Amino acid sequence: MPAVVRVAQYMCAADECSATWRILPMFLARHLWRAWQTVERVALPGEVPSAALAVPERTQCRWRSRLAAAARVLVVLFAASGGLVIESVAAQVGLDASRADLVHAYVEQTDVPGGARLAAVAAQTHRLERGIRLM
Repeated sequence: MPAVVRVAQYMCAADECSATWRILPMFLARHLWRAWQTVERVALPGEVPSAALAVPERTQCRWRSRLAAAARVLVVLFAASGGLVIESVAAQVGLDASRADLVHAYVEQTDVPGGARLAAVAAQTHRLERGIRLM
């Protein structure tokens, strides 16, 4: 990881607007402000977090609860995608799956390496429908 990550920030030129946009590098998880690899080490079942990871316990609980939450919207999105592999992931997990179940099934179907599992599912979700988040 680089010591400093530059984040581009743009502001609307209209005086009355005051909107801002930030463009994050792909290795950062949107709205989580951590590298996907860090989130994966902490939040996925079966992973052993490194002692060097300085992630507050409250944040870890929040990430784990998000992965344990229902994946119904994501499953429907995957099922309607038109892609054979991700449609089969949706069929495999069903509507009552958790987000962790969806990640696990996606990894089984696509052979995503460890450390990139959450990032791969999040990227696929973003490609299908911007604004829907994995976490």
